[in-house]
Amino acid sequence: MRPFDKTQRCNYFPMLTIVTFSTLFFGFFCYNQYMKTIPFPDFKHQHPFQESSNSTYVQLQETNKADDGDYERIVSPLEECDIFTGEWVFDNGSSHPLYKEDDCEFLTDMVTCLKNGRPESLYQKWRWQPRDCSLPKFEANLLLEKLRGKRLMFVGDFINLNQMLSMVCMVQSIIPPEKKSFSYASYTTVFKMKDYNATLEFYWAPFLVESNVDPPTMRYGTVVPVVKLESISKHGDNWKNVDYLIFNTYIWWRYPTMKALNGATDSVDVDQNVAYERALKSWAKWVEENVDSNRTSVFFSN
Repeated sequence: MRPFDKTQRCNYFPMLTIVTFSTLFFGFFCYNQYMKTIPFPDFKHQHPFQESSNSTYVQLQETNKADDGDYERIVSPLEECDIFTGEWVFDNGSSHPLYKEDDCEFLTDMVTCLKNGRPESLYQKWRWQPRDCSLPKFEANLLLEKLRGKRLMFVGDFINLNQMLSMVCMVQSIIPPEKKSFSYASYTTVFKMKDYNATLEFYWAPFLVESNVDPPTMRYGTVVPVVKLESISKHGDNWKNVDYLIFNTYIWWRYPTMKALNGATDSVDVDQNVAYERALKSWAKWVEENVDSNRTSVFFSN
């Protein structure tokens, strides 16, 4: 996931991206704290569950095996490694999964794949592997220190809601019950970490621009969406003064055409690509006019 880069019920792809995004996001913050270098890794190993593939599988050297049996992940300084260039690798070490469904009370039934009947859990063993270095092993306390005094907000549809819930599950186990709280307030879901004066938040805005399906009660696909392609400030007022903003627009790709408001009440069918471009221009204009880049980091995925 790159800054500013264009990038439902239980489905398995979101669960994979949830855990990896959180780990990737954490690694972004922790690079400057791990300054060891690693020899260029061996990219010739085939993934253990693929019969044939042109993709690479990184196997860290045996000499870097940690005391707990996992391979130690050694990283280069940030300026020496592009963490966004890499691939998914299968990691069968004890560090994965980063949390278990049954250990996190904040997961909704909709995103608990095993509870919903998935027969195996190997999907939880995948992690993101940069090509030229490795991300540090996830440490919840380090992430919480990075978030001290800050707000991190996911904005978008169910994909980002799932990611927010997953990040909550990754850190909540080290926070005493009386020092954490979880609340829903209309469009916004908030996890507060009192000792850190920090929040993990989600804001429901499925198309980013305004639409008739914005109210949280309309989340379940019973109404045909009608979007206001140039209107975003109503949502945007809730994104101000946030330290980390993560936007997504997955739901756009469910519709080959979009109904766009034309005037006060009439709507017209617009090609998806045309409507999406207009919506992103509205979003980009809002970011340019309302985000102080000295304070706020913005990430975008499609």
